Amino acid sequence: MNLNKKIFITFFISVTGLLCTTLYLIDTQAEQHEIKRIIADLNAAQFQFQHDLEVEQKQIQTLTHVITADQKFRSFLAQIKDNFYPFVEEIGKDTEADFVFMLDDEPTIRAVYSLNDRSKPPLENNFSSFDVKSSLDSALMSSKMVSLNEGLYSSHFIPLKENLSDDYAVGLIVVCNQINDAWIAKLLNKNNTLQAVFFNKNQVVAKNTRPEMAADILSHQLNIRENGMFSWNNERYIAKQILFEAQNQQAGYILSANLDQALQTFKQLQQQVLLIGGGILLLGALLFMLISQRITRPLRLITKGTLEIKHGNYQHRIDYRSSDEVGQLASAFNVMASDLQDKELIRSTFNKYVDPAIVSELLSQPDKLRLGGERKEQSVLFSDIAGFTNFSEKLPAEELIKILNDYLSAMTLEISRQHGILDKFIGDAIMAFWSPQLCDENHANYACHTALAMQKKLQQLRPVWIANGAPEINIRIGIATGEMIVGNIGSEQARSYTCIGDKVNYSSRLESLNKHYGTQIMIDRQTASEITGFVIRELDTVRVKGREAGEAIYELVAETHEVDESLLEKINRYQQALALYRNADFTEAAQIFSTLSTDAPSNTMLKRCITLQQNTPKSWDGIHSMLDK
Repeated sequence: MNLNKKIFITFFISVTGLLCTTLYLIDTQAEQHEIKRIIADLNAAQFQFQHDLEVEQKQIQTLTHVITADQKFRSFLAQIKDNFYPFVEEIGKDTEADFVFMLDDEPTIRAVYSLNDRSKPPLENNFSSFDVKSSLDSALMSSKMVSLNEGLYSSHFIPLKENLSDDYAVGLIVVCNQINDAWIAKLLNKNNTLQAVFFNKNQVVAKNTRPEMAADILSHQLNIRENGMFSWNNERYIAKQILFEAQNQQAGYILSANLDQALQTFKQLQQQVLLIGGGILLLGALLFMLISQRITRPLRLITKGTLEIKHGNYQHRIDYRSSDEVGQLASAFNVMASDLQDKELIRSTFNKYVDPAIVSELLSQPDKLRLGGERKEQSVLFSDIAGFTNFSEKLPAEELIKILNDYLSAMTLEISRQHGILDKFIGDAIMAFWSPQLCDENHANYACHTALAMQKKLQQLRPVWIANGAPEINIRIGIATGEMIVGNIGSEQARSYTCIGDKVNYSSRLESLNKHYGTQIMIDRQTASEITGFVIRELDTVRVKGREAGEAIYELVAETHEVDESLLEKINRYQQALALYRNADFTEAAQIFSTLSTDAPSNTMLKRCITLQQNTPKSWDGIHSMLDK
């Protein structure tokens, strides 16, 4: 198959795939959007229904209470003991209720009003369902849905009292409205786009839709509860079931809306996109076939040039000039070939560099191959094996080399994982640095993460070496941050990409200072000020050999999440003692340091405080001078 056909097939598949993806996204996203909208509508309808129902309940309660609390009504009630029908009739007409009952405290029905005389009052033989005894005892107005075999009733209970201030009732007015189609049409008039079905004991008692649909909705109660959906006449509906009482699973209502009908607009949009996309696909295919003829000729030239480069002929160039994209591609190919020719020269110097990160930087900036450097602020790390000289004399050369190679390999891997650059090995010592370009300016953080990772790795390797008869190996690490010179240093015959400067030397001094304080990782002030997420301890202020000024030194303890409260308390007590020491209060400082006897730096400071108590200097600046490196 030639290139023209491949390009055409690729174009056709790509555009067709894009069109199909667009149609799919319209379909799926539209459906998800409509489902969320319908659910929101159902929730709003439920809220509005509950609100309207509560308004109706309060209106009926208020109106009935006003009538029963009227002084004329109460006087007439006290005089006439037998005929209470006029009162319940007045309440029934004013509240537009289906049924009104008056009960005494037995309770016995004393009067009944029915809007339709042929309707059978629901209260007879149903006192337990209406729970009138509770209303009499509480003497409080209340409303609730009552589920009876005859149907559902919205019922309201208004107590009758001899005195309005009494906390007991001598009778009860019960106002009932039967839940039927007319009742829900009145309450759901703002939501006529939704289907509402009220049910009681698996029977439809009221609806605002066709009877057959209402019965079918009720038959899908299980699907509605589990999935919130059901199907009717091959159309999908989103539905929600609401119970009047959580303990009564047989009475409530279902709200639903037609999902497929809501998606009709999006279906029409899909058809329009399909027609427009098909037309664009056909037109684009014709144009693409014409353009591809012009593309393939220069591509054949580029293909030939690529093969030349593959066989090592970096001097080959493409002779094709045009202002279009293919011409730009040919021009870019020639630039690439020239760059490859330059990179081949660089490749011959790869063996002079240790770390791949240095090689990548030099490949991207060939001008750095020349001797010289630039000033950068970065972090540098020195590590050394404690007592290496002593135990190296006791091990056979082969075993020593194997342990040293295992150690250096493991430590190099930890440096690489934290984006560090391995500078050199100096016997058992390691020098590494972190360039801001490789660490997003967080070079101090990366250096400290590396130091802790090196110590953890050593803890894993140490038992293996000891099991093979090797001595216990411990390492000391020093980290300093600051400005230093970075670049190529050496001669034309041999060079090294490294960093030099006062901070590099100071890092080596910090590594050595660990042995005086019994610490494992020591950092300088600038490193301590730039890192985050670590627990550090200020150890002392020292004047190292070769420096006139003193500088604070810090121990890198651990990452923040690895330290418990007891260790933080010890560090806090050390800082208190250090402050006393700097104020020349050696006695108090020694007392606190003595309580931290298991801590190596505290023991060092305790011995110094004892010495200073015996030989207190005339001029004290709180700086300790180190006499050796």
